[in-house]
Amino acid sequence: MANFGSPAHTVAMGNAAGMMVIAGGAMCLARGVSDALDAVAEARYQRRYHDALYAASTHAREIENVARVAVELIAELEAEVAGLRTACAQRQAVINGLVGRA
Repeated sequence: MANFGSPAHTVAMGNAAGMMVIAGGAMCLARGVSDALDAVAEARYQRRYHDALYAASTHAREIENVARVAVELIAELEAEVAGLRTACAQRQAVINGLVGRA
């Protein structure tokens, strides 16, 4: 395409190097913004991960406490059952003694 000495063509060709520098700068800026957004997303992910980990460990401690209380209650119930078995055995002995006398 012939420009026939067009002043617009001459100016455009004269500014081509400057426009390339501006385009390169814009690409670097876009890449920087993209990297910053990626860093923000990673930081948010890490924050959610650590929050979930903290919640899970807190829940595990609570469940451990519930388990300890349950074990203590079971031990108390086992002791009560042993006492009731002894009482039943004694009463059965008394009943057998009374039946034997009759």
